[in-house]
Amino acid sequence: MDSSWHVSWEESAFLIDPWQIGSEIDGFSWLNEQWHTTPAIPLEELPDYKFILISQSYEDHCHLNTLQAIDTNIPLIATPKAFKRLKKHFPERQIHEIPEQGAPLIFGGLSFSALRPDKLLDPIYYSVVISDAANRGVFYAPHGFDLPAEFGDRFPDLEVELLVTTFTQFQLPAILGGLVNPGMENVRELFLQLRPKSVINTHDEQKKGKGLVTRFAKVRYPDYGAIASSEAFNFIRTPDYEAIKL
Repeated sequence: MDSSWHVSWEESAFLIDPWQIGSEIDGFSWLNEQWHTTPAIPLEELPDYKFILISQSYEDHCHLNTLQAIDTNIPLIATPKAFKRLKKHFPERQIHEIPEQGAPLIFGGLSFSALRPDKLLDPIYYSVVISDAANRGVFYAPHGFDLPAEFGDRFPDLEVELLVTTFTQFQLPAILGGLVNPGMENVRELFLQLRPKSVINTHDEQKKGKGLVTRFAKVRYPDYGAIASSEAFNFIRTPDYEAIKL
């Protein structure tokens, strides 16, 4: 649940941001500790996968307890800040950095490019562009994203098959991180810019939590029925742990 995925794409099969074990803690439990409300699938019950994509350095995406329990021979690929965290905790593992600029990382027959927001200080939430040899792509933005003006120059021939992004608006005081998830306004903006064939939501689980983040968060969760009936895009609602074929 939340923002963990198993993806099968042509000859590739991989996980995205697996959080399958216990809680996640951001820094200290008094600051933020959260639990899934729907139990995660045990690691031993997951379909086969060849590598793991980590999109963010934060614990609900880069979940160290889960990664420690996974076969250390399985490669990890990660956006730059997540790459640094993983190299610190798992110096002996095979870890590849997804570049922010220049040529993409080619892995498992697919291309991976990282997009960093135009800001210097944390929290910094990346997006990842995944594409195949035919330039069909997935835009994975679990915290939403504001596309830079040069996006079209970097990906001139990209045909976005799928936009995966959060529908939730999650607002904290600036000192705790500010706007964590931008909500439906950003979904509509990304849709108009990317023109994906389909849209799937992610990072919208109503998790249990404690700490300052839970106390001060102002959260607006999506109304899936209203979105499905009123939005002018092909919204595919993700049922709990059921496969979606595109």
